[in-house]
Amino acid sequence: MVETKTLVENKPRNFEEDLINSNKKNIRNAWKNLLKIKFGDDCIILWKDDKNTQLGFGTDITIQTKSGRRYSIELKTRNNKCYGLGWIMEIFHQVYDKEDKETRNHLYKKEGWIYTCTAEYVLHATLNNNEDGFVEAIFYSLNPFKSENYIKEFEKYEYFWLPTKFNSGNFQLTFNRVIPKEDIKRDAIEFWEWEK
Repeated sequence: MVETKTLVENKPRNFEEDLINSNKKNIRNAWKNLLKIKFGDDCIILWKDDKNTQLGFGTDITIQTKSGRRYSIELKTRNNKCYGLGWIMEIFHQVYDKEDKETRNHLYKKEGWIYTCTAEYVLHATLNNNEDGFVEAIFYSLNPFKSENYIKEFEKYEYFWLPTKFNSGNFQLTFNRVIPKEDIKRDAIEFWEWEK
């Protein structure tokens, strides 16, 4: 495996705080603006706001276009430090009972969003410095990256671990692959990109 330069700080993020922050009004408005750029001003956005619905269905929104076409989409936000860098795909999580490396107990392993997401598409966007809008985004079909054949393909990409704390006390390490935009564009069935 090829290790990557650190794309994010190794300070654990708080899952519950991130969930709240991702649903703030300014972020919601930024998503609305971006979705209208992609799908047109007349698109209908159906939000799945309930946490259990999001986790259960593995999708954040459904878009209905003027023609009636529906898209199920997983929204992914990344901070401005990632601007212009490769795009991550979560491969799997290792979950522990606490953060301390010396005393923690491994609880279970679970698949990352690349495999658990049931949405057809991912819309991945980079926040601006003020965290009230986006500076770049990619939209792509997810299925090609879920295939058994792509598991070997992932091995050639850089990786990093992202730590997360939960209010329950559990600690999670997420294994991410960093995929260059051009490779996502090459391998996706559908691809769209935008930059401010």
